[in-house]
Amino acid sequence: MRLLRLLLVIVALFTVWLLWGGLYKTPVLQLGILSCALVAWLMLRMAEPDQQKYNWRLAYRLPHYWLWLLGQMVVSNIQVLRLVLGPRSALSPVLVEVDAQASNKFALALLGNSITLTPGTLTIDIDDNKITAHCLTAAAAQSLQAGAMSRRVARVDPD
Repeated sequence: MRLLRLLLVIVALFTVWLLWGGLYKTPVLQLGILSCALVAWLMLRMAEPDQQKYNWRLAYRLPHYWLWLLGQMVVSNIQVLRLVLGPRSALSPVLVEVDAQASNKFALALLGNSITLTPGTLTIDIDDNKITAHCLTAAAAQSLQAGAMSRRVARVDPD
């Protein structure tokens, strides 16, 4: 079963690689197969400790979250642009601790990465269910502490 899963992942990765690659010479194809096999092996090996199975609810919920996050990234980009072009006194960097409503490592990683992807904020540390983040302004820190992002991640979380 495990070998079959590994082969299916390699075939899927190599198919995508062929579609996007566009260069079909023997050495390149060999390197492509080798790289797909390595990625598949690493992916399956990384999944072993938690042995998380794919959850179809995640396939439905995650795109909705990505759309929301994309909107937050646009809003944050505009706010950072105003900070950069505005008076220097508008910057008030602050470190903040955010209580994550996450139930597993996937949700914690998703929340930490989402904070970092949002301009003006950066995840510094993840410890148990607390995330330490750096924010460019006190308003961004308050928004992060309000927990909208944490609640959305908790809704995406398949567990």
